[in-house]
Amino acid sequence: MAASKFVCEQYTSEEYVASVGAVLFRLSTQEICLLHRPKRGEYMLAKGRRNCWESRQEAAAREVTEECGYPCHLLNLSMSTRAPAAVEVEHLADEARFYMGICETFTLQIRHLGVCGIKFIWWYIAAVNENEPLKEDRHEMDKCTVKFYSFTEVLEKLTFQMDRDMVKKAIDIFSNTVSK
Repeated sequence: MAASKFVCEQYTSEEYVASVGAVLFRLSTQEICLLHRPKRGEYMLAKGRRNCWESRQEAAAREVTEECGYPCHLLNLSMSTRAPAAVEVEHLADEARFYMGICETFTLQIRHLGVCGIKFIWWYIAAVNENEPLKEDRHEMDKCTVKFYSFTEVLEKLTFQMDRDMVKKAIDIFSNTVSK
């Protein structure tokens, strides 16, 4: 039996959690939404588990709306990705390419949960549906507050460095898409 020349890991569905989230922008004010959990002293982004039969895109919009209370939509962006175009006319090397107007994940975070397994978190960039009312029945209302902050404030407030790095990338993609 041949072994792969690459370092490989394999997880069965019982061993991993598939999660999605989004960096939520309010376009009119150029702000980003954060959740604050006072008891933990943490500032974070909205994310959650993908349900069975649900696409990553559907789950991301649902989770952000449930946790923040703001109806939202995922943005079509101009960004680089290693995903091939929807229709490949020729075989292309596995390398990053720049696409305009795509709705794709821009970051994958992997968290090792010890004996509990592993968590994959696929991240999108979203925008508030500003013409829709705030949802009053958001999840975990009693555990966290929701507030929009400037780009600079978000990068100062986020608890985890990995989240700060990811949000910097989201701001760059967002700014480069919006300014064109």
